[in-house]
Amino acid sequence: MDEEEIEKAVVAYLKKKGFKQTELAFQEEQQLNKNTNSQLDPDITKKILSFSEFETGPERYQEEYSKLRSWAYSSLDLYKHELLRVLYPVFIHCFMELVARGHIQEARAFFDSYREDHEMMHLRDLQKLEGVLSPSHLKEMEFAHSIRLSKVNIKMCQYSYDLLLQYLHKTESITMLGIINERINFQVSPGQPGSISDDAEVVTLVGSGPDASLLNQKEIHWGVRKRSYQ
Repeated sequence: MDEEEIEKAVVAYLKKKGFKQTELAFQEEQQLNKNTNSQLDPDITKKILSFSEFETGPERYQEEYSKLRSWAYSSLDLYKHELLRVLYPVFIHCFMELVARGHIQEARAFFDSYREDHEMMHLRDLQKLEGVLSPSHLKEMEFAHSIRLSKVNIKMCQYSYDLLLQYLHKTESITMLGIINERINFQVSPGQPGSISDDAEVVTLVGSGPDASLLNQKEIHWGVRKRSYQ
């Protein structure tokens, strides 16, 4: 996702929500960067996430993911299977972001609401991650820690990628935009979408090295998951 697209999304979001002073400061900073041929702030995605967190808190993850999910499932059949590939890594990182911010009840409710969507292809990952019950587990659990340090690789055709960008900008899904930009590495190819039979291989949560392979084979448990969040 290029810098200009991110900048437009952030400015549109700030303007819509009435953060006038923040909008002006952001635009001044970006103009200065352009005048000095500087690159966009490397922490821009963290700024995006902080803007959305400031406004509504944890419920924004639920709202934006639900809308993204509905949009992907209602997309044209030709491109649907590629767009659906985005949902699993976004789901995982929404869950872990909520945990990292201390919203444990909201994280568990979010996880339980959508885990069924992903059980067929990612059951072992989900069984590991359902044991994440506190921010400390994100560091102590090797599998979760590795995911948060890596970018997800997703293959899709150019048109599917363009559709995704258009959706994110049109709906001003600033939280999803931040997660996708920070956590996903798109491998975009020209031409028609790839085969749906390739889906098991085109989404990789961790890298392809030997350490990642071992991580995917490990069974890590943090005790029985609590059913009550009281």
